[in-house]
Order: sequence, then C-alpha cells, then structure tokens
Amino acid sequence: MAIPLIVRLSLLVRRNALKKGLFGGNRVWLAIGAFVWGRKFVKKTFGRNEEYVTTEILTRGNAVRIEAIGPATRRERRAARRID
Repeated sequence: MAIPLIVRLSLLVRRNALKKGLFGGNRVWLAIGAFVWGRKFVKKTFGRNEEYVTTEILTRGNAVRIEAIGPATRRERRAARRID
C-alpha cells in the first residue's frame, strides 16, 4: 500500500524545516517550520477537545443510550455564572 503524495510532501517539508531551518540557520525554512508546527500547536491547544464522561464495559443483555447535549443558551450561561 503506497503512502499518499500529500503525506510524503508534508513529511519532506517538516524534515527540511527542521534540518535547514532550525539546525542549518536558513530563515526561510525556519519561518516555514514555525508556520507548520505553530499551526499544529494552536489547533491542539485551542481546538475542540473530546470529553469522556464515562467508560463502561458492556455485558450480554446491556444496552447503550447516547445523547448529545446542545449548547447552552445565553440565559443558561448567565445563570451558571451567577452560581459560581
């Protein structure tokens, strides 16, 4: 199974940014590396994160019910702030 071209290109760009930019002193590659890793860092830091509420092991005869909780309204957010 072949690796897609876009994955190989991104790997090449990251490798060159590290070698030529950080260790080689080339400012263009350093800027490219800052953009590539900075974007990843910002996405990981400020992006949406999964929240695990519970983990259960099911046995025979058990069922699972999954519900999505909608976003809070402005009134609910204000009420929550007053409680804190």
